[in-house]
Amino acid sequence: MSSKLAVILVSGDAKVLEMGLMYARNTVKQGWMSDTQLYIFGPSEVTIGTDPGLQEMVREIIAEGTIPVACKWCSDKYGVSDLLLDLGCRVDYVGAAISKAIQDGYVPMTW
Repeated sequence: MSSKLAVILVSGDAKVLEMGLMYARNTVKQGWMSDTQLYIFGPSEVTIGTDPGLQEMVREIIAEGTIPVACKWCSDKYGVSDLLLDLGCRVDYVGAAISKAIQDGYVPMTW
């Protein structure tokens, strides 16, 4: 079984995102997985880009060495690309990156 994880945040619900970010942070901080990638996609980009509590959780994940990747198409559409860049996220097109991660054995976990 793989110990590589791709956390994909898509929900616009702050409570759901809090749980997903908490799990992602702990997999990185506690070393529960050999590698964790974090993708911020769709409505989650707006919620994370505007919620100070969720932003703090993202900063903690970044401090542990994992840089979240936000979907450029979505963030441009929703007008939050600059907010996510300022937060420290990488903003790029993620469809191919998520597909490659799955092909490389990352288990997708969607919140």
